[in-house]
Amino acid sequence: MVFSKGRKEEIKNLIISWTSPNLLTKSNSQTTKEPKETKQTQKTMKISRFEDLKVWQLANRLSLEVSELVKTFPKHEKYDLANQMRRSVRSIPSDISEGFGRHHFNDKLTFYERARASLGELRNHFQEALGNGYFGEGGYKDYSKRMNEIGYLLNRMMKNVRGARDSYENERKAKRYSSRRVTSNAKH
Repeated sequence: MVFSKGRKEEIKNLIISWTSPNLLTKSNSQTTKEPKETKQTQKTMKISRFEDLKVWQLANRLSLEVSELVKTFPKHEKYDLANQMRRSVRSIPSDISEGFGRHHFNDKLTFYERARASLGELRNHFQEALGNGYFGEGGYKDYSKRMNEIGYLLNRMMKNVRGARDSYENERKAKRYSSRRVTSNAKH
């Protein structure tokens, strides 16, 4: 399979660069005295580390905060609900980072889907904790809003990976078809 240099770069950019500025941010280690970025620059910024993904940053922050929140739960929940919440919330940024490190489209999607499933599990645990009165409605709404944002960004990222995969597969099919056509015309 031979792709033109430009096409290889395009496929690579589809994989590591997301077109939505909502999925991009600069990590703290990169914040130096640089001129402010325009929206156009931000849209084409390449992401080279999972820490640069806004969805990972939000999920990681949520993980740290939920770990602190469950410390306020009653002692009898230490090994039950609190433990389940900690495990599900920790798995979200972990699966995002692991998916980011995968080089095949379907592998990436598998880990992003796991992160989304863990987010759903966490939502369920929050509903249960709210029902048990471990925190108030206001706290629940705040966490729910943040989980919705993470879910939205995860879905957008998965949509972009699927689009890159489909584009790559269509390119392969077109190349295969055109090479068969050239060989069959040469025989006649």
